[in-house]
Amino acid sequence: MIKKRNLDPSLVQWIMSQTGLGPGIGELFWVAPAKSSTSQYRTQLQRWGVEQNYKIYSDITVAEAAMESYRNDVMLVMPGAYNTKGALTWSKHNSCLLGLGHPIKNWYGDGGAVTIRNVAETDGAYGMLNTGNYCNFINAHFDNLGEDAACVCSVKEQGRDPHYRGCLFGGHVRSEQAGAAAAAAIWVDTSVTAAGHGLVLDDCVVGYSGSYTRSNSNTLLLFGATGASGSGSNVTLRNTVFNSRSKVAGCSAIKFAANNTVDRMFLIDGCTFYNFYDANDITSTLTEVINDDCATTHKILVRNSFQTGWASWEGTRSTVYLTQADASGASGIAAVET
Repeated sequence: MIKKRNLDPSLVQWIMSQTGLGPGIGELFWVAPAKSSTSQYRTQLQRWGVEQNYKIYSDITVAEAAMESYRNDVMLVMPGAYNTKGALTWSKHNSCLLGLGHPIKNWYGDGGAVTIRNVAETDGAYGMLNTGNYCNFINAHFDNLGEDAACVCSVKEQGRDPHYRGCLFGGHVRSEQAGAAAAAAIWVDTSVTAAGHGLVLDDCVVGYSGSYTRSNSNTLLLFGATGASGSGSNVTLRNTVFNSRSKVAGCSAIKFAANNTVDRMFLIDGCTFYNFYDANDITSTLTEVINDDCATTHKILVRNSFQTGWASWEGTRSTVYLTQADASGASGIAAVET
Protein backbone atom coordinates (compact mmCIF):
# COMPACT_ATOMS: atom_id res chain seq x y z
CA MET A 1 0.00 0.00 0.00
CA ILE A 2 1.04 3.60 -0.55
CA LYS A 3 2.30 5.11 2.70
CA LYS A 4 1.64 8.73 1.84
CA ARG A 5 1.66 11.08 -1.10
CA ASN A 6 4.57 13.50 -0.94
CA LEU A 7 5.67 14.31 -4.47
CA ASP A 8 8.67 16.41 -5.37
CA PRO A 9 7.34 19.08 -7.79
CA SER A 10 10.39 18.65 -10.02
CA LEU A 11 9.70 14.91 -10.25
CA VAL A 12 6.07 15.59 -11.17
CA GLN A 13 7.17 18.03 -13.86
CA TRP A 14 9.63 15.50 -15.31
CA ILE A 15 7.06 12.69 -15.36
CA MET A 16 4.55 14.94 -17.09
CA SER A 17 7.15 15.88 -19.71
CA GLN A 18 7.93 12.22 -20.40
CA THR A 19 4.37 10.91 -20.46
CA GLY A 20 2.28 13.80 -21.76
CA LEU A 21 -0.01 13.42 -18.75
CA GLY A 22 -1.31 16.52 -17.11
CA PRO A 23 -2.09 18.99 -15.80
CA GLY A 24 -1.64 16.55 -12.91
CA ILE A 25 -0.79 12.94 -12.29
CA GLY A 26 -2.23 10.38 -9.91
CA GLU A 27 -0.30 8.12 -7.59
CA LEU A 28 3.17 6.75 -8.31
CA PHE A 29 3.98 3.04 -8.18
CA TRP A 30 7.69 2.21 -8.07
CA VAL A 31 8.92 -1.19 -9.26
CA ALA A 32 12.48 -2.50 -8.94
CA PRO A 33 14.05 -5.98 -9.05
CA ALA A 34 15.70 -7.53 -6.03
CA LYS A 35 19.16 -6.24 -5.18
CA SER A 36 21.97 -8.14 -6.92
CA SER A 37 25.40 -7.62 -8.44
CA THR A 38 23.73 -6.39 -11.63
CA SER A 39 20.88 -4.49 -9.98
CA GLN A 40 21.53 -1.71 -7.49
CA TYR A 41 18.30 0.08 -8.35
CA ARG A 42 16.42 -0.74 -5.16
CA THR A 43 19.32 0.64 -3.13
CA GLN A 44 19.25 3.80 -5.21
CA LEU A 45 15.52 4.27 -4.66
CA GLN A 46 16.13 3.96 -0.92
CA ARG A 47 18.82 6.63 -1.16
CA TRP A 48 16.41 8.90 -2.96
CA GLY A 49 13.97 8.50 -0.08
CA VAL A 50 11.33 6.80 -2.22
CA GLU A 51 10.78 4.09 0.39
CA GLN A 52 9.77 6.74 2.94
CA ASN A 53 6.72 7.60 0.85
CA TYR A 54 5.97 4.55 -1.27
CA LYS A 55 6.14 0.82 -1.27
CA ILE A 56 8.74 -0.45 -3.75
CA TYR A 57 7.23 -3.37 -5.62
CA SER A 58 9.22 -6.19 -7.20
CA ASP A 59 6.32 -7.62 -9.24
CA ILE A 60 4.69 -5.57 -12.00
CA THR A 61 1.51 -7.64 -11.77
CA VAL A 62 1.11 -6.84 -8.07
CA ALA A 63 1.86 -3.15 -8.64
CA GLU A 64 -0.69 -2.92 -11.45
CA ALA A 65 -3.35 -4.49 -9.23
CA ALA A 66 -2.82 -1.70 -6.70
CA MET A 67 -3.39 1.07 -9.26
CA GLU A 68 -6.73 2.73 -9.92
CA SER A 69 -8.43 3.71 -13.16
CA TYR A 70 -9.16 7.27 -14.27
CA ARG A 71 -6.53 8.86 -12.03
CA ASN A 72 -3.48 9.20 -14.29
CA ASP A 73 -1.59 6.72 -12.10
CA VAL A 74 2.01 6.17 -13.23
CA MET A 75 4.12 3.05 -12.73
CA LEU A 76 7.85 3.86 -12.68
CA VAL A 77 9.82 0.72 -13.49
CA MET A 78 13.55 0.39 -12.88
CA PRO A 79 15.65 -1.77 -15.28
CA GLY A 80 15.29 -5.51 -14.95
CA ALA A 81 13.60 -8.59 -16.37
CA TYR A 82 10.07 -9.00 -15.00
CA ASN A 83 8.61 -12.43 -15.68
CA THR A 84 4.83 -12.27 -15.91
CA LYS A 85 4.25 -15.97 -16.73
CA GLY A 86 1.38 -14.82 -18.92
CA ALA A 87 -0.47 -13.36 -15.94
CA LEU A 88 -0.13 -9.59 -16.52
CA THR A 89 -3.39 -7.93 -17.52
CA TRP A 90 -3.09 -4.15 -17.63
CA SER A 91 -6.66 -3.08 -16.88
CA LYS A 92 -6.42 0.42 -15.40
CA HIS A 93 -7.89 3.07 -17.68
CA ASN A 94 -6.00 6.36 -18.08
CA SER A 95 -2.76 5.02 -16.64
CA CYS A 96 0.87 4.87 -17.69
CA LEU A 97 3.88 2.57 -17.51
CA LEU A 98 7.18 4.46 -17.76
CA GLY A 99 10.38 2.42 -18.04
CA LEU A 100 13.43 4.06 -16.49
CA GLY A 101 16.03 1.90 -18.20
CA HIS A 102 18.12 1.92 -21.34
CA PRO A 103 16.04 2.87 -24.43
CA ILE A 104 16.27 -0.57 -26.01
CA LYS A 105 16.11 -1.10 -29.79
CA ASN A 106 17.33 -4.69 -29.94
CA TRP A 107 17.56 -7.51 -27.42
CA TYR A 108 20.40 -9.87 -26.68
CA GLY A 109 19.97 -11.35 -23.23
CA ASP A 110 19.08 -9.44 -20.10
CA GLY A 111 20.58 -6.00 -19.89
CA GLY A 112 19.80 -2.50 -18.75
CA ALA A 113 16.29 -2.32 -20.17
CA VAL A 114 12.87 -2.77 -18.61
CA THR A 115 11.81 -6.19 -19.95
CA ILE A 116 8.28 -7.55 -19.41
CA ARG A 117 7.97 -11.10 -20.63
CA ASN A 118 6.40 -14.51 -20.42
CA VAL A 119 9.04 -17.16 -19.72
CA ALA A 120 8.79 -20.88 -20.51
CA GLU A 121 5.06 -21.12 -19.82
CA THR A 122 3.17 -23.24 -22.32
CA ASP A 123 -0.11 -21.57 -21.40
CA GLY A 124 1.21 -17.98 -21.38
CA ALA A 125 -0.22 -16.63 -24.62
CA TYR A 126 1.24 -13.15 -24.09
CA GLY A 127 3.74 -11.13 -22.08
CA MET A 128 1.04 -8.52 -21.41
CA LEU A 129 -2.66 -8.25 -22.13
CA ASN A 130 -3.91 -4.65 -22.20
CA THR A 131 -7.61 -4.14 -21.57
CA GLY A 132 -7.22 -0.56 -20.32
CA ASN A 133 -8.38 2.42 -22.36
CA TYR A 134 -6.31 5.58 -22.92
CA CYS A 135 -3.08 4.05 -21.58
CA ASN A 136 0.54 4.95 -22.30
CA PHE A 137 3.46 2.50 -22.37
CA ILE A 138 6.86 4.15 -22.67
CA ASN A 139 10.39 2.73 -22.96
CA ALA A 140 9.65 -0.94 -22.29
CA HIS A 141 10.57 -4.25 -23.90
CA PHE A 142 7.76 -6.79 -24.24
CA ASP A 143 8.54 -10.39 -25.10
CA ASN A 144 7.25 -13.95 -25.06
CA LEU A 145 9.78 -16.74 -24.54
CA GLY A 146 7.24 -19.50 -24.06
CA GLU A 147 8.22 -22.84 -25.60
CA ASP A 148 4.85 -23.52 -27.21
CA ALA A 149 2.81 -22.59 -30.28
CA ALA A 150 0.13 -21.25 -27.92
CA CYS A 151 2.53 -18.44 -26.88
CA VAL A 152 1.35 -16.35 -29.78
CA CYS A 153 2.32 -12.76 -28.95
CA SER A 154 4.29 -10.41 -26.76
CA VAL A 155 1.39 -7.96 -26.34
CA LYS A 156 -2.30 -8.72 -26.79
CA GLU A 157 -4.17 -5.42 -27.21
CA GLN A 158 -7.87 -5.04 -26.38
CA GLY A 159 -7.94 -1.40 -25.26
CA ARG A 160 -8.92 1.72 -27.11
CA ASP A 161 -6.49 4.57 -27.83
CA PRO A 162 -3.37 2.76 -26.56
CA HIS A 163 -0.09 4.60 -27.13
CA TYR A 164 3.30 2.87 -27.18
CA ARG A 165 6.42 5.02 -27.38
CA GLY A 166 10.02 3.81 -27.48
CA CYS A 167 8.97 0.17 -27.00
CA LEU A 168 10.41 -3.06 -28.37
CA PHE A 169 8.02 -5.91 -29.16
CA GLY A 170 9.73 -9.29 -29.50
CA GLY A 171 8.51 -11.68 -32.11
CA HIS A 172 8.86 -15.38 -32.93
CA VAL A 173 11.69 -16.01 -30.52
CA ARG A 174 11.02 -19.74 -30.31
CA SER A 175 10.65 -22.19 -33.18
CA GLU A 176 7.15 -23.16 -32.00
CA GLN A 177 6.01 -19.54 -32.26
CA ALA A 178 7.67 -19.02 -35.64
CA GLY A 179 5.64 -21.91 -37.02
CA ALA A 180 2.29 -20.88 -35.55
CA ALA A 181 -0.21 -19.32 -37.96
CA ALA A 182 -1.64 -17.09 -35.22
CA ALA A 183 1.74 -15.77 -34.04
CA ALA A 184 2.49 -12.04 -33.98
CA ALA A 185 4.61 -9.63 -31.98
CA ILE A 186 1.51 -7.50 -31.32
CA TRP A 187 -1.99 -8.94 -31.58
CA VAL A 188 -4.78 -6.35 -31.70
CA ASP A 189 -7.77 -8.49 -30.73
CA THR A 190 -10.40 -6.86 -32.89
CA SER A 191 -13.11 -9.27 -31.79
CA VAL A 192 -13.42 -6.74 -28.94
CA THR A 193 -15.34 -3.58 -29.85
CA ALA A 194 -13.02 -0.58 -30.39
CA ALA A 195 -9.85 -2.59 -29.69
CA GLY A 196 -6.94 -0.76 -31.25
CA HIS A 197 -9.01 2.36 -31.96
CA GLY A 198 -6.50 5.21 -32.11
CA LEU A 199 -3.51 2.87 -31.66
CA VAL A 200 -0.17 4.71 -31.85
CA LEU A 201 3.26 3.10 -32.21
CA ASP A 202 5.90 5.83 -32.04
CA ASP A 203 9.66 5.22 -32.22
CA CYS A 204 9.12 1.50 -31.61
CA VAL A 205 10.66 -1.72 -32.95
CA VAL A 206 8.35 -4.61 -33.82
CA GLY A 207 9.80 -8.09 -34.28
CA TYR A 208 13.31 -9.52 -34.63
CA SER A 209 15.20 -10.20 -37.84
CA GLY A 210 17.56 -12.58 -36.05
CA SER A 211 15.16 -15.03 -34.42
CA TYR A 212 13.70 -18.23 -35.83
CA THR A 213 12.56 -18.07 -39.46
CA ARG A 214 8.86 -17.26 -39.58
CA SER A 215 6.54 -19.62 -41.41
CA ASN A 216 2.86 -20.54 -41.81
CA SER A 217 2.07 -17.08 -43.26
CA ASN A 218 2.08 -15.31 -39.89
CA THR A 219 2.76 -11.64 -39.27
CA LEU A 220 4.26 -9.08 -36.85
CA LEU A 221 1.27 -6.77 -36.23
CA LEU A 222 -2.03 -8.64 -36.40
CA PHE A 223 -5.50 -7.09 -36.49
CA GLY A 224 -7.97 -9.92 -36.06
CA ALA A 225 -8.96 -12.65 -36.15
CA THR A 226 -12.50 -11.18 -36.49
CA GLY A 227 -13.69 -7.59 -36.55
CA ALA A 228 -16.02 -5.67 -34.25
CA SER A 229 -17.44 -2.16 -34.39
CA GLY A 230 -14.82 0.59 -34.30
CA SER A 231 -11.85 -1.76 -34.09
CA GLY A 232 -8.52 -0.62 -35.48
CA SER A 233 -9.77 2.84 -36.43
CA ASN A 234 -7.36 5.66 -37.31
CA VAL A 235 -4.15 3.84 -36.46
CA THR A 236 -0.81 5.69 -36.59
CA LEU A 237 2.56 3.99 -37.01
CA ARG A 238 5.30 6.60 -36.71
CA ASN A 239 9.12 6.26 -36.88
CA THR A 240 8.79 2.54 -36.21
CA VAL A 241 10.91 -0.35 -37.52
CA PHE A 242 9.41 -3.73 -38.39
CA ASN A 243 12.03 -6.50 -38.33
CA SER A 244 11.28 -9.83 -39.99
CA ARG A 245 13.05 -13.05 -40.92
CA SER A 246 11.24 -15.36 -43.31
CA LYS A 247 11.48 -17.30 -46.55
CA VAL A 248 7.75 -18.05 -46.64
CA ALA A 249 6.02 -15.90 -49.25
CA GLY A 250 2.86 -15.29 -47.20
CA CYS A 251 4.60 -13.85 -44.13
CA SER A 252 3.72 -10.17 -43.89
CA ALA A 253 4.67 -7.35 -41.56
CA ILE A 254 1.05 -6.29 -40.94
CA LYS A 255 -2.11 -8.34 -41.38
CA PHE A 256 -5.79 -7.39 -41.41
CA ALA A 257 -7.32 -10.82 -40.91
CA ALA A 258 -11.01 -10.17 -41.66
CA ASN A 259 -13.63 -7.53 -42.40
CA ASN A 260 -14.03 -4.73 -39.84
CA THR A 261 -10.55 -5.27 -38.37
CA VAL A 262 -9.44 -1.77 -39.46
CA ASP A 263 -11.40 1.31 -40.42
CA ARG A 264 -10.79 4.76 -41.93
CA MET A 265 -7.24 6.13 -42.09
CA PHE A 266 -4.27 3.86 -41.38
CA LEU A 267 -1.18 6.10 -41.39
CA ILE A 268 2.38 4.77 -41.82
CA ASP A 269 4.76 7.69 -41.36
CA GLY A 270 8.55 7.48 -41.41
CA CYS A 271 8.62 3.70 -40.90
CA THR A 272 10.97 0.98 -42.12
CA PHE A 273 9.99 -2.59 -43.00
CA TYR A 274 12.84 -5.08 -43.27
CA ASN A 275 12.82 -8.78 -44.05
CA PHE A 276 15.96 -10.95 -43.91
CA TYR A 277 15.44 -13.79 -46.37
CA ASP A 278 18.47 -16.06 -46.03
CA ALA A 279 22.19 -15.90 -45.31
CA ASN A 280 22.91 -16.93 -48.89
CA ASP A 281 20.08 -14.95 -50.48
CA ILE A 282 19.28 -11.43 -49.36
CA THR A 283 17.56 -10.33 -52.57
CA SER A 284 14.54 -12.66 -52.73
CA THR A 285 11.23 -11.18 -51.63
CA LEU A 286 8.03 -12.21 -49.87
CA THR A 287 4.62 -11.28 -51.28
CA GLU A 288 3.51 -8.08 -49.53
CA VAL A 289 4.20 -5.87 -46.52
CA ILE A 290 0.49 -5.66 -45.63
CA ASN A 291 -1.78 -8.69 -45.99
CA ASP A 292 -5.13 -6.94 -46.36
CA ASP A 293 -8.11 -9.27 -45.97
CA CYS A 294 -10.34 -6.45 -44.69
CA ALA A 295 -12.93 -5.48 -47.30
CA THR A 296 -14.43 -2.66 -45.24
CA THR A 297 -13.69 1.05 -45.52
CA HIS A 298 -10.09 2.09 -45.01
CA LYS A 299 -7.14 3.65 -46.80
CA ILE A 300 -3.50 3.03 -45.91
CA LEU A 301 -1.37 6.15 -46.34
CA VAL A 302 2.40 5.59 -46.57
CA ARG A 303 4.51 8.69 -46.04
CA ASN A 304 8.33 8.89 -46.06
CA SER A 305 8.63 5.16 -45.46
CA PHE A 306 10.72 2.33 -46.94
CA GLN A 307 10.41 -1.40 -47.31
CA THR A 308 12.82 -4.07 -48.44
CA GLY A 309 12.16 -7.80 -48.66
CA TRP A 310 8.60 -7.81 -50.06
CA ALA A 311 7.44 -7.60 -53.68
CA SER A 312 4.87 -4.89 -52.94
CA TRP A 313 3.26 -2.89 -50.18
CA GLU A 314 -0.06 -4.68 -50.74
CA GLY A 315 -0.82 -6.87 -53.69
CA THR A 316 -4.53 -7.73 -53.65
CA ARG A 317 -6.89 -4.86 -52.84
CA SER A 318 -4.80 -1.79 -53.81
CA THR A 319 -5.59 -0.01 -50.55
CA VAL A 320 -2.11 1.50 -50.05
CA TYR A 321 -1.50 5.07 -51.17
CA LEU A 322 1.89 6.77 -51.34
CA THR A 323 1.76 10.30 -50.00
CA GLN A 324 5.13 11.18 -51.52
CA ALA A 325 5.46 11.88 -55.22
CA ASP A 326 6.28 8.99 -57.53
CA ALA A 327 8.55 9.14 -60.59
CA SER A 328 5.88 10.90 -62.65
CA GLY A 329 5.37 13.60 -60.02
CA ALA A 330 2.05 12.30 -58.75
CA SER A 331 0.92 10.28 -55.78
CA GLY A 332 -1.22 7.20 -56.02
CA ILE A 333 -1.64 3.50 -55.44
CA ALA A 334 1.54 1.82 -54.19
CA ALA A 335 1.46 -1.23 -56.44
CA VAL A 336 5.17 -1.96 -56.37
CA GLU A 337 8.13 -1.42 -54.04
CA THR A 338 9.39 2.16 -54.18
